[in-house]
Amino acid sequence: MRIKNFDKSIRREAARAQEAIRTIVADSTAPRDPRARGEHYRRHLADANRVIDTLQVRIAELEEKAAKAKEDTAYLLSLCVPRSQYERERLAAFNLARNKAAILAEPDDVPNMLSDAIDNIKPPQKWSKQ
Repeated sequence: MRIKNFDKSIRREAARAQEAIRTIVADSTAPRDPRARGEHYRRHLADANRVIDTLQVRIAELEEKAAKAKEDTAYLLSLCVPRSQYERERLAAFNLARNKAAILAEPDDVPNMLSDAIDNIKPPQKWSKQ
């Protein structure tokens, strides 16, 4: 806990030091004349606003791109079938085919050796490890 607090305090101090350096540099580059100083700061504000606008546009593009990627992922996941459901459906299809073959092998609905052999076919093994 102390290490985290120490890290945070170091980062805070470093951020304060950087901000102080920026302030000193900005003040040292400002002209002495009050009117020129106002223009100087207005120019910096205008530049900062242009940069902010550019960054906001870029952020909007990135958010749009992330939303599209999220939608694509959700769509792809909706196409996937869970293994347990897949195995159930596979077994159901096998049982349906086996029963249909047994019925077709019985003329006049009378069981015979062929239909009994078809009924005795074992279901397939699971493909998944579940």
